[in-house]
Amino acid sequence: MRILIFTALVFSIVADVRAESAKWPLFAFQNGVHFKTVEERVRVLKELGYDGIGSANPSAGEELQRRLKVYDDAKLKLFSFYVGGKLGARGHTYNPVITEMITGLKGRDTVIELYVQGSRNNNTDEQAVAFVREIADQARQSGLKVVLYPHAGFYIDRIGDAVRVAKKCKRENVGVMFNLCHFLHVEPKSDLKAALENAKPLLWRASISGAEAGGRSWGQLIQTLDRGSFDQASVLELLRGVGFDGVIGLQCYAVGGDSRDNLKRSMQAWRKLHAR
Repeated sequence: MRILIFTALVFSIVADVRAESAKWPLFAFQNGVHFKTVEERVRVLKELGYDGIGSANPSAGEELQRRLKVYDDAKLKLFSFYVGGKLGARGHTYNPVITEMITGLKGRDTVIELYVQGSRNNNTDEQAVAFVREIADQARQSGLKVVLYPHAGFYIDRIGDAVRVAKKCKRENVGVMFNLCHFLHVEPKSDLKAALENAKPLLWRASISGAEAGGRSWGQLIQTLDRGSFDQASVLELLRGVGFDGVIGLQCYAVGGDSRDNLKRSMQAWRKLHAR
């Protein structure tokens, strides 16, 4: 009898751990939180149940500190900033506000989502590595992590590219981000499970959105979570399968209609996905 009770207790603990591991924080991309002020953004996100905002537009100095305080006071998080640079024949360029912003984020766990623009024909991994290392070393001084953000049409546009460059950087604070819409746009025939397993050691962030299976346009690939025929539950199951324990963002780029209604619909769909 004692053995049976102990076994049941073990299974109960394992089930609780698995359930807890499935509860990833969810933030909304700033590109879908269209309100006049930071205060209004925070109020709506909190009312709807989001954990915060991410993929935010960069800022620095007093503006950055004010934004951070508004989120802190509401007990929400500013999870990440979306920034990047461009590779050129003679090096790379990027907005100097990035450096100032990184300094202003010292001591926080805000993540730098870093895109790398460039051409496969004219640029190289060595150039990309030099750029990423420069930003990563600045981020390390502030105790921050960097995730490489695959974006269609950029030098890093596939999750596999992000993993390859991240490994070449040899920086402990450099990982990668999986973006469903860009994956479906750039490499629709690739094996998603294999791509996530390949990224597993470095997979620190992910983003999802409602999408049409087989869709190609951004309007088809970026919708509210309750729309589109693509099986979102399968993505979460694959993430769970590779032990993903990061944070998930809701991609909202160019989704038409009322922002509050869109965010509400997506949150309702998110909760249903967890219930399943």
